[in-house]
Amino acid sequence: MTQSFQLDIVTPTQSFTFEDVIHVECPGSEGYFGVLKNHTNSIIDLKEGVISVKTSDNTVRFNCSSGIADINSDPSDDLPDKVLLLVENVEQLQE
Repeated sequence: MTQSFQLDIVTPTQSFTFEDVIHVECPGSEGYFGVLKNHTNSIIDLKEGVISVKTSDNTVRFNCSSGIADINSDPSDDLPDKVLLLVENVEQLQE
């Protein structure tokens, strides 16, 4: 059983897809929150800040505007877990 999930970061003009995310940290309206596989299904308001995406290979960071996080998890593992971040603007930060 894999411990990773799919993440899509989508704006009106571009998108980023990650297939093997181990952890993502997002700027929520009430503070930063993290998501792992099998997270509770949620819809969470995002505020302006930094999204940190940890994959099996590396960590990628993005500066983002406000938006919405849609977290979908299937505890039976019949369907893959997926996190969708809908934001107005996103810019990948250079490490």
